[in-house]
Amino acid sequence: MLEINNLSVTYNSNKNKVKALGPVSMEIKEGEIYAIIGPSGCGKSTLLNVLSGIIQNYEGKVLLNNEVLNPKRHSIGFIPQNFGLFPWKTVEKNYMLSLDIKKKAIDRNIADRIDYVLDKLNIQSLKDRYPNELSGGQKQRVSIARSFIMNPDLLLMDEPFSALDALTREEAQELFIGLWNQYKITTLFVTHSIEEAIFMGKKIVIISHCPGTIVKTIDNPLFNTEDLREKEDYLKLSSYLRGIIKKGWTL
Repeated sequence: MLEINNLSVTYNSNKNKVKALGPVSMEIKEGEIYAIIGPSGCGKSTLLNVLSGIIQNYEGKVLLNNEVLNPKRHSIGFIPQNFGLFPWKTVEKNYMLSLDIKKKAIDRNIADRIDYVLDKLNIQSLKDRYPNELSGGQKQRVSIARSFIMNPDLLLMDEPFSALDALTREEAQELFIGLWNQYKITTLFVTHSIEEAIFMGKKIVIISHCPGTIVKTIDNPLFNTEDLREKEDYLKLSSYLRGIIKKGWTL
């Protein structure tokens, strides 16, 4: 379980203190996926930077599995907007990177997991290519593969599909959720898109303008619904969320 208690982040800017985030409190149960939606500059990326260990100067408490969050102790995966692939490494070396860094021996369970993930994402034939030889959708599938092969305690996703065209983005979302249903990694997914939040989040957290605070957390009754985008309830929930967001984002 991820527990965030009264988290606030303040920066020094021109000798003035600027509050970028908070206070924010939330709990994400193990094996759940939360979608966070908020306007630009509201502190969404700041939140992810705290959870990934990049920002260590903050107020409040952040616990993962009842321990203070620590990237040296916990395994934390991250899928950024730009895919996060190393251009000088092959596809295979990119998706195996986390195991190589941790010098993790590949036993039968890990080998089966790798085979399953690569098969589901259909990237076995790409393993000897380099990122500059891939399409945007292929790069994203490699990035997703790396995260599921890593099997982290916590997976952070910062608008990972925003660089893709509409149809490729929908395909990537469906591929991700298919794998997530298999492995149920605790996930925090940041987006600007209401429709994407509905598709990707078991719960949807709406964040206000900077300094970001939680406007509302909504249970998503449509999460994991087959052919979701074709349902009338999908449009109704989109409209409902849009109304809350307009009020919550009013300056």
